[in-house]
This record gives sequence, structure tokens and C-alpha cells, in this order.
Amino acid sequence: MAGGGSSDGDYGLQIAPMLDVMFVLLLFFMVMAGKQVKEAELGVQVPGASKAVSTAKTPVTLRVSENGVVSFNDSPVDSRDDREMPKLLAKLKALVEASPDQSVIIRPKDSAPYQRVIDVLNACGAARVKNLTFGG
Repeated sequence: MAGGGSSDGDYGLQIAPMLDVMFVLLLFFMVMAGKQVKEAELGVQVPGASKAVSTAKTPVTLRVSENGVVSFNDSPVDSRDDREMPKLLAKLKALVEASPDQSVIIRPKDSAPYQRVIDVLNACGAARVKNLTFGG
């Protein structure tokens, strides 16, 4: 019986190797905890709530209906046949001049004519709208 095992080959639970692994892990975590960088307080003065200015603007919504009517914040602009959309373009240009980061949301109906949606996109591009999204 070489190796000191029992006759049936069962060596039992070896706890010494598990303890060795646990001590190595404990040592590793103790060493790493000592190397952590502690954050220090920065001497930065943050403006108070009284000085806060609200910069959040309500997004402009452009809706395109089934019959091709475009609405600027629920008020119709331009005729259905006018592809250049001068009134919408003028409103968008004035909006971008007042606030270059103003967000514009285009919300076409499911059955809106694709060409009309493209016309609205062209007007937004001509007005240099930077923050443009599509909504459902």
C-alpha cells in the first residue's frame, strides 16, 4: 500500500490545501487593500442653488399628418404643396439663432407621406438644427 491510502481508495477530504489557498487569498486582499488610493477633499467652491439658472429648454415638436400638413408645436405651417417650406424654415432659423442647442423632435404619423418628412428634414438641415430626433 504505497502512498498511505486506505484499501478502498478513499482519501477523504483534504483540508490543508484549502487552508493554504484561503491564506494566500487573504494575504492578497490584505496587501491590495493597503494599496488603495484614498480620495481627498478638493477645495472647489460650487455655486449655490440661488445662482442656478435653468438652461433646459422645451423641445420643439414638428408633426407631419397623414395628409402632409406640418405643424410647428401644434400650429400648422406652410401649405401641403409647398416643398420649400419657407415659414417653417424661417421659424427654425430664428430658433437656432436664439439657442443653437435647441432640440427639435420630428413626429410623423405612420401613414404620413415620406416626401413630406424629407421636406421637413431638408428644412431642418437648411436651418442648421444640431439636436434633431425622431419621436413616435
